[in-house]
Amino acid sequence: MSTPNIIRPEGWLYHLSHTDLDGYGAQYMVDQTDQRCHFFNADYRDINNAIDDIVARIIKAGEPAGLLITDLNLTLDQAKALDKRIGKMKVPVELQLLDHHATGADCAEAFDWYYLDTDRCASLLTFQAVADQLDETKRELMRQRAEFIDVGDRWLRDHDDFRRAIYLIGLVMQDDHLAPPLKDLKRAYRFHVMEAFFRSHESGESLEAFERNLFEVRKAFLKGRVEKRIFNDENLPLNDKFHMLSASVLDEDFVPVLEIEGVRTGVFFNWPHDVWRGVIMDMMEVRGQIDMAMGIRGNGRLSLRANPGVNAGEISARYFGGGGHPGAAGGELKDNRLRDLAHAVSAIQKTLSAGER
Repeated sequence: MSTPNIIRPEGWLYHLSHTDLDGYGAQYMVDQTDQRCHFFNADYRDINNAIDDIVARIIKAGEPAGLLITDLNLTLDQAKALDKRIGKMKVPVELQLLDHHATGADCAEAFDWYYLDTDRCASLLTFQAVADQLDETKRELMRQRAEFIDVGDRWLRDHDDFRRAIYLIGLVMQDDHLAPPLKDLKRAYRFHVMEAFFRSHESGESLEAFERNLFEVRKAFLKGRVEKRIFNDENLPLNDKFHMLSASVLDEDFVPVLEIEGVRTGVFFNWPHDVWRGVIMDMMEVRGQIDMAMGIRGNGRLSLRANPGVNAGEISARYFGGGGHPGAAGGELKDNRLRDLAHAVSAIQKTLSAGER
């Protein structure tokens, strides 16, 4: 079975892929070309939201575009809805899906834009789709790298590279200590780590040698992205430097700021605790962007951290059925099924309004 060439729209290509090594690997292959591309990643529960976001962006741009989906198999209902939606767009939009999950067989039978091949992972399929855009040297290099990803993703246990391939899977999935909303930065970090790993592997280095050098690999990502004094400060933990990088690029597009009794309060939805703690310290104490930080989970439970002069415990007791210390407190919202950041902000605003009556 021959993999079709990747779609090449007149305008931007919008590439949606999975959130694992194979998903990022497929985007890594497209990134080797000269195509103008916006990348997006989603797990299965977020496919519909991701497609909504992409369609909205295409409509706003108002120019011909392409939607490429890799390493995500759609249900038949999702495929039908997407096909209908793209067909009704006022601007021409090409659609293509490259995947290897057998559960998408019914979709592949129903739609010619849905390409299914269960014998190759998405990274390998995507490489083959873009191979004609690469020069001979890069084509051979990317072929080897795509085949390496295939070993781990399809769990080819008898292959000599199996242990190394599953190591790379774990490496890409490790916490990067970057803020969750910074998806482009987090993807760039994964491309950086993948590139470093492949170079090490291709040079014949052992995994132990790569692991010993991993600190330097991670630190190299920060070069040019954080101030030199931060980059060179040997008394700052590396993870803290990633938190500082996050704080330096976050704004209200990523972290909504609410006024609670005159206190500028940043809202952070479903952040890993260590990242949240590190980022808010920089935003509050160094940059002065907010006076209080509210970390909130999908179950409605929240944590508050405040600068001196702000009593988080009193605020939590007054509005959120909680309490604690002036600098640190906990509480909860009545709504314990929060979908996303917008839903969380809405629930907080309703709680505040009710408490002010």
